[in-house]
Amino acid sequence: MPDNELLLYGTVGDTFWEEDYFTAAQVRGQLAVMSGPITVRINSGGGIASEGQAIYTMLVDYPGEVHVVVDGIALSSASLIAMAGDRITMRLGSWMLIHDPAQMFTDGRGTEDDHRTSAEHLRIIADAYADVYARRTGQTRERVRELMQAETVLNGEMAVELGFADDRDEETPAVTAAVFDFRMYRNAPRELREAAEALGPAPSRTAVLAMVAGEPRQKKDPQMTQNPEGATATAPKPATSPAPPANPTPPVADGATVTMSADDAVRAERTRTRQIMQACRQAGLEMSVADQHIASGTSLEAALDDITAKWQEKGDTDAPMTGAPVAHVGMESREKFVMGATKALMAKARLEGGERNEFSSLTLSEMARESIEMAGERVTSRDRREMVGRALTMAGMHTTSDFANILADVASKAALQGWNEAEETYPLWTRAGSLSDFKPSKRVGLGLVSALEKIGETGEYKYGTVGDRGEEIVLGTYGKIIAITRQAIINDDLMMLGDLPRRMGRAARRTVGNLVYAVLTTNPNMSDGKALFHADHNNLGSAGAPSVSTLGAARAAMRTQKDPGDPKATLNISPRYMLVPATLETATRQLLTSTVDPTSQKGHATNPVNGMAELIVDGRLDAASTTAWYLAADPSAYDTIEVAYLDGNDTPYLEEKTGWTVDGVELKVRMDAGVAPLAYQTLYKNPGQ
Repeated sequence: MPDNELLLYGTVGDTFWEEDYFTAAQVRGQLAVMSGPITVRINSGGGIASEGQAIYTMLVDYPGEVHVVVDGIALSSASLIAMAGDRITMRLGSWMLIHDPAQMFTDGRGTEDDHRTSAEHLRIIADAYADVYARRTGQTRERVRELMQAETVLNGEMAVELGFADDRDEETPAVTAAVFDFRMYRNAPRELREAAEALGPAPSRTAVLAMVAGEPRQKKDPQMTQNPEGATATAPKPATSPAPPANPTPPVADGATVTMSADDAVRAERTRTRQIMQACRQAGLEMSVADQHIASGTSLEAALDDITAKWQEKGDTDAPMTGAPVAHVGMESREKFVMGATKALMAKARLEGGERNEFSSLTLSEMARESIEMAGERVTSRDRREMVGRALTMAGMHTTSDFANILADVASKAALQGWNEAEETYPLWTRAGSLSDFKPSKRVGLGLVSALEKIGETGEYKYGTVGDRGEEIVLGTYGKIIAITRQAIINDDLMMLGDLPRRMGRAARRTVGNLVYAVLTTNPNMSDGKALFHADHNNLGSAGAPSVSTLGAARAAMRTQKDPGDPKATLNISPRYMLVPATLETATRQLLTSTVDPTSQKGHATNPVNGMAELIVDGRLDAASTTAWYLAADPSAYDTIEVAYLDGNDTPYLEEKTGWTVDGVELKVRMDAGVAPLAYQTLYKNPGQ
């Protein structure tokens, strides 16, 4: 199937007679990864009204052009889906049918009030469908309602005439109508009604109930005999095919008799029938082969063995024949759902990379439901708490749940965006490093190679040596846990998914910044046993406010720093940054940018420290001193302060865990970082006054 085509063949929403089907969840997953113009091909006898409405809305919201082609039939809810097309084409011999919704049961005991409520629900559904038809065709709602009440069948010519289609493809014949029991429609074309005879007896009230309730149509099990106590069945041997039944019966010995309910027996037979039919389709065999096995009651194992043998006889073994369900809307629907839902939630949480798509209208609870259905399970509970809990804990292929992964992925991106958004100054004047473990490590700073030695004509090159002394650096772990609870999901609390992780990402970066500026303000000891800023290190100036004279003295002190390994060697380090508390920002900025000396009484004296360094202001310095100021060398040329990360991962890491003490998903934001000064010669402090 081409990437730009969506093939909607079979029943809308679920399977009822072992036919093909497609769901809103599958369509949503496919649309999530499609772009540009698409062609939607429909061959469907209808199905569940609400599923049809959902798919119609998705196609209307799709940003690209949608061309709908009715390949065979578009009846009932499938006709509503067709109305989403920007252009609708009817192939030669194709049909469309519109009708009023029906409901053969009521909630409760079936009282007058119950029937009145059901009638009101049907009117709402009918009006919603009528509004769509009227908008697309240009007919009035009253006229459309008349057509629906009359259960109107439209061929290509009539569909175009009444506005239900835009054009007819007279060159391409319609495909064979999808398997469906068209006898439930009183005005279905004769050829469609006759084609449905193969499905067995005409649909009864039970069949119609099945269509509305989404339950499988019950049919007689060839291996089941009834008795007053229940149903007994001779269980076939467990299937050993690559794709076992979705709901296999418990394995028992050959020929053993087990007791099961009538519903369980129906499900077992329904599974057997579907697997046999799907295996035939994938093997490219005539469906008469499947019909023969189904009618004769052949066990699933024996049927698959026979189908596999016939497939191998054809020599068509390039493609696998597994008997797995055929996904007409794309085999990667589950992965596409995860991708689309993640992007939709990112957009809601105002995260970069998010996009508005067909998932954007879903609440978190609805996404939880979708994740369960995309994993192949039917949502049976009406309790949202139970349903959300299942979505969070269910696993596929021994991994965490799709829904939990989506939440964790969005939260992780939010934390990363918060990290990137945090306004931090330390990356400008520090150096990023990497450590492979949490053991103390030593960094050798200045002094290893300050200059090269002259080599005579016959002289030998000498080895540089690394001394025993080095500055120690060690990693530390910093983090916090947040919980996305079921209550937050039910309340559709996006703050827990976007804003809170984003704040924690900012907090992670602030934490690293705190560690860096603490080096300046706490003045730790270096490996020689003396404080970082010390008179013996020639990097602690006499107290004085920033001025031409104090900055000149500081610059001279840095330029004349000596190589520890060679006291005669001058390092000539130039200051690149000046770090000041917020209190000194205005005066210092004026000093560094003025072309004249702002402290001179003459008013025209040249300012020798103009542009001497780039100003960095950080309010954390004020907490320690509102007068102290600092100079730092260029970290790309000299060692200043190193900020090391575990294995170089310089962004926060988010771990996900399904909560045990917390009823939801726990997300741990963690940073593994270590900060240490590497050399005193590249840093300078003046305590100010």
